[in-house]
Amino acid sequence: MNRILSLILSIITALSGFVFSIPEDGLFSYNGQIEDSDISQLSESSGYVKNTMLVIFEEDASLFDKISVFSKAGTLAGIIDDLELYVVSTDNMSYTELNALCDRVSLMDNVALACICPAKKLSEQYTPDDPFTDGTWFWDADWDDENPGGNNWHIEATDTRAVWGYKSLFNHINIGVVDGGYDTEHPELKGKITFPTKREENKNRPNNHGTHVAGIIAAEQDNGAGISGICPDSTLVCVDWSPSTNQLWIPDLEVLQGLRRVVKAGAKVINFSVGSSTSMGDDKHKYPSIVTDLDGMLYSYSMGSLLQKGYDFVVVQSAGNGNGEGYAVDAYQNCLFCSISKKNAFLPFTDVDINDVLDRVIIVGSAGLTENGYMQSSSSNIGDRVDVCAPGVDIYSCTRDNTYLHKSGTSMAAPVVTGIAALVWCVNPELTGVEVKKIVCENTKDQVLPSDERHYDFLNYKTYPLVNAKLAVEASLLAKGGFSEVSIDTDAKEEVTFTNENGDEFIFETDSQGNLTCVLEKGNYTLKTSSGVEEIVV
Repeated sequence: MNRILSLILSIITALSGFVFSIPEDGLFSYNGQIEDSDISQLSESSGYVKNTMLVIFEEDASLFDKISVFSKAGTLAGIIDDLELYVVSTDNMSYTELNALCDRVSLMDNVALACICPAKKLSEQYTPDDPFTDGTWFWDADWDDENPGGNNWHIEATDTRAVWGYKSLFNHINIGVVDGGYDTEHPELKGKITFPTKREENKNRPNNHGTHVAGIIAAEQDNGAGISGICPDSTLVCVDWSPSTNQLWIPDLEVLQGLRRVVKAGAKVINFSVGSSTSMGDDKHKYPSIVTDLDGMLYSYSMGSLLQKGYDFVVVQSAGNGNGEGYAVDAYQNCLFCSISKKNAFLPFTDVDINDVLDRVIIVGSAGLTENGYMQSSSSNIGDRVDVCAPGVDIYSCTRDNTYLHKSGTSMAAPVVTGIAALVWCVNPELTGVEVKKIVCENTKDQVLPSDERHYDFLNYKTYPLVNAKLAVEASLLAKGGFSEVSIDTDAKEEVTFTNENGDEFIFETDSQGNLTCVLEKGNYTLKTSSGVEEIVV
């Protein structure tokens, strides 16, 4: 329907003297880049695109119904296919006048919603540490999963290395990343990064943040250098949302289009290490409700629209790194998917409800190591919206120009969870997105205590589970059926190998007491330990 509408409207508008650019993915483009001068502020870091309205129609609205609305509301400036989201340019008007027009259009026949087009000062959510002086540092090979530390501590703390023993069961998976630009020539990422359209590829501007996030998820394994990503048997489908040089404001359409494009390109788990809580200003702990409610409406609608069309996926977003001064606030204030709630969700669909959306969103806080265990970073946002924590302090990953850096923040924690969710799905592709989230969030063993530094005493400081790749992947295998738990004891810590009748090897390491529990498909195996070789039946 939208492609037919696009063709008809392009003819109508061309005959009327207007010219539209129609790119390869079917979207009517704006006539030019949205600049900061096109934004009107609502608060220090929230605003809207001037003279622009977003319109969503009822499912049964006809072509002529839509044309009738446009003739009364303004000029069609863009269509985001699949999301059924129409961008309308209006006459020059104030915020009050634009809101009033949105209210009138919302009451028209066949219109489900009309609203302003929000914009924010989004931020890459990390705190950079001092850079290395040499770009050739190698991975810290001193592995100790029971006592995490060093450059690989995020792998150790989440028991991810144990999951790599199941690599013969991995199915290749596409993972979406909507972030700053990516160094596609980095040795750890070369050949692993794709873009959903040629337009997105041309738009990519290599950036340390996006490259670091991509490396955490999918850096090349077994290449003798650098690092290993959590889910190395994957392809990254990437979109660069970052603003142009010297541009502060980003319309939410940039992020919404990113979601749509990576999902359509086959991404199953999508990472968003981005948000706006750090832009809300100093000594502030919340946005005006119109900001968070509008995000809840648009982002829930965008997910619902894709689910309605049969796509299935999981969204992982960073909880955010506090306000402008770095004081933790409620993660709901990080906007985007964080702000979706049962009260503000907009889902005008027959087959998608709020639980279908919320149960596919994972919000991730940042954990650090202390003498007493794991503790949330002092700036990591909190509250009921946070689902889990993951290592997010001094995370070592690749950056531009064949270098590696430590970075900290919820931006680094989110891709840890994204990688683990992808592992869960790649060993059991029949799972739904809802089941993947449930497995990731419920199969844990360690707890992450609240930070001792609390600026806003009235907020809801909680203890969260630390994600665990081993437990989650093994739960996924057990859910698949035909697998059983296996336990062995050896005299000391050592490498053990199970080989099935097809010659597939499953290599694990026992703990310091010589104990190992794993999950194997039922059948006959050869078990090799330091004591010798024996035949076992699972």
